[in-house]
Amino acid sequence: MDFPAVRFILMVFFGDHVAMLRLLATVLPLYLIIRLIVPLRRPLWLKLVLAAILIVCSAKYPLFEFFYGTFTPPLPRWAMIATGISHGTVVFLTVLCLLRDLFALGWLLARHWRPGLPACRLSAGRWLIGLSLIAVLLATVATWQGLRVPEVRHIRLEVPHLPRALDGLRIVQLSDLHISTSFQRDWVASIVKTTNALKPDLICITGDLADGQPDELAEDLSPLRSLHAPLGVFSCLGNHEYYWGYARWAQASRDLGLHLLENSHMVLDVKGQAVVMAGVTDPAAQRFGLPLPDIGKALTGAPPDALRILLAHRPALFPRSVEAGVDIQLSGHTHGGQVAGLDLVVAAFNDGFRAGVYQLGAHLLYVSSGCALWPGFPLRLLVPSEITELTLRAPR
Repeated sequence: MDFPAVRFILMVFFGDHVAMLRLLATVLPLYLIIRLIVPLRRPLWLKLVLAAILIVCSAKYPLFEFFYGTFTPPLPRWAMIATGISHGTVVFLTVLCLLRDLFALGWLLARHWRPGLPACRLSAGRWLIGLSLIAVLLATVATWQGLRVPEVRHIRLEVPHLPRALDGLRIVQLSDLHISTSFQRDWVASIVKTTNALKPDLICITGDLADGQPDELAEDLSPLRSLHAPLGVFSCLGNHEYYWGYARWAQASRDLGLHLLENSHMVLDVKGQAVVMAGVTDPAAQRFGLPLPDIGKALTGAPPDALRILLAHRPALFPRSVEAGVDIQLSGHTHGGQVAGLDLVVAAFNDGFRAGVYQLGAHLLYVSSGCALWPGFPLRLLVPSEITELTLRAPR
């Protein structure tokens, strides 16, 4: 699949992500009203009520933007769950209705060639009830999967040229924590407890730490101070830290005891072997006139023969890290696509990267599906969140 071409088509239709959310808030209910509500043999007042419910549920983002000035206001967790399920129901109902219409079109063509095939006898009312129940179920399950504490995913990385002394080095990667009113202190504490129980040599946090202001989330962030690894806890910033104030979140990260790497590196001594831990800023910096990701600057002065590990929130930086001689890049940002099928769209905006291990020559990239997700779209379906344990292995 030509991902740049797909991305171009999407950008032509939507312009940007904000425009896409606003347009979908209009298109989705209009399509459902025409295909599911108008055909009902019911009183006009009932059709108007059903249409109004659809419009309100699908207008989540415009309503949030109008009343709060943001798509992710600091609402109570129960409110984010309720709006997640209601908006998710509209999304899944649209997909189900579209699949039904495509199937009906195919069946109509099949009956044209094979007149003996039976016709569909379901009424408009039964279609509406059946598809709606399935959509509510899917949205409820997806919201639960999106907000639960992730399980550990164990990954073995065979690293070309890895010194034998580093064979078995274990790294826990936490990405896209999105700490907020949807992912609060107890959830964070569970992440920390699970991570520390793995007893990793090194802990890496690859961006999108939170959604909100540091002072407002201080209590929810506090468990991160308990993260512990013999070689340290390192981090880079993602795009969401820029949206909520780069300088404040950079300082908050340091206050939490994280070694924040901003186009910089540190050299670790591991069993007599040098390991370079580097990190870069995020391309979102361009919108705020701040330093862009500079892998060359991040590695300036680093030992040339040492193992080089780069923390970069966006996986699309991988080709540049390969050119710079990075051995392993750890990234997040994509959330794995969150919903099966949606990963194709996510990949189109991330140069084909979704989740998992990628290799280019002797260089490796691991893209985490993330511990959490953006609270504005709290849905996961068949794309589980993860706490990632990476074990480095020398080639056999």
